[in-house]
Amino acid sequence: MPRLTKTLIEGTKPGDRLIELRDETLRGFHVRVWPGGAKTYHLYYRNNANKERRVKIARCDEMVPDRAREIARDMLEKVRRGEDPAAARQTTRSAPAGETFPQAVEDYITREQKGRKGNATADEVRRTLLAEGKPWKKRTLQEITAADIRKRLEQIRDGDPEKKLKPRPYLANRTFSYLQTFFSWCAEPGIEKVPASPMLGLRRPWDGEESRDRVFTDDEIRALWRTANEMAADPRMPTGRAAGAFLKLLLLTGKRRGKVSAMRRDEVDETWLWTPPRDARRKKGNKRAHAIPLPGLAQRILAGLPAREDNPYYFPGRHKASHLDAGSPLIDEIRARSGIQDFIFHACRHTVETRMAGLKVSSDVRDLLLDHAPKRGSGKDYDHHLYYEEMAEALEAWADAVARIVTETEGVGVLR
Repeated sequence: MPRLTKTLIEGTKPGDRLIELRDETLRGFHVRVWPGGAKTYHLYYRNNANKERRVKIARCDEMVPDRAREIARDMLEKVRRGEDPAAARQTTRSAPAGETFPQAVEDYITREQKGRKGNATADEVRRTLLAEGKPWKKRTLQEITAADIRKRLEQIRDGDPEKKLKPRPYLANRTFSYLQTFFSWCAEPGIEKVPASPMLGLRRPWDGEESRDRVFTDDEIRALWRTANEMAADPRMPTGRAAGAFLKLLLLTGKRRGKVSAMRRDEVDETWLWTPPRDARRKKGNKRAHAIPLPGLAQRILAGLPAREDNPYYFPGRHKASHLDAGSPLIDEIRARSGIQDFIFHACRHTVETRMAGLKVSSDVRDLLLDHAPKRGSGKDYDHHLYYEEMAEALEAWADAVARIVTETEGVGVLR
């Protein structure tokens, strides 16, 4: 049997009996293909008493083969030290756990989302897990069952008229993904907050989700710009000025909302070159967050935001030293004011990419501006040109196009 790969595992069809796939590169590492269609990673080994043992690692749809193989190697190292992973897993399964769901989420965000992955969206993941997992805030992890999770996801998907909750099917799918990753981490060797993920076997709560290929029309761009001005001028909205400027910067740059909302004043130099922060642990920076020369229109918007001694961000949040929370409440506010009921922040990126293509901006420059992985093949590793002039020209051309769109019927004042 060759090395276990994703292609090999997915290509193995279930039969009438259990099928065992063995990995030739790591002795004892197997995949079991069950007649019902489930596929699971396992490790076979012999403990100190020379008894053959088997321990389940994870479902194949939860983890790529390389990660499962890495976990299997860690288990084999424990065996060499005289430990018995299967017995330890059984002990963990039978031991009571007092850690509550919110406590485990905080640990997960610190150690996994920020510590291991360095995800810019860690705060959004935390907010979603805690907000949608409110029914479990006083419950321990081991008390949360698959039935509990299914019930909660269906409630998010379908809404609850008695509690005046509207249907949120997209949020249900996003919550499902966050919970799946969270509980898989909780069940990992060395973490072992739960003996196994209660998400095993659960499917996404909604199959109607469409790909996010939304591109705003000229009328919608005008509506969003007008919405930004309305929020900035609304005294009832404490963060309205920051929210309005933030929305305009998303439309002008196409950068990810997490990067824009957390834009610090010390990240923009005197030439208006914005350099998003880098993760010092990475040799090549932070997940393709490229520096960009901000166009004149963006410069004027940022220059109009007053600096605060107690806050380093261009878009301050409600709390001291915090940045704007670009989450669901702001999305709802923009939808209500603009009339664009399917507005999402990610559509700003699709719009910038598509409209720049229409302006004949090369795909290489667009990839840099939107922090996409370049599609040039091996040549990308040898090209160290910064493309600042090309990016500046592209951003100015797009900003000019936006200015023409929003002033076409609204007048010059809309650019304030």
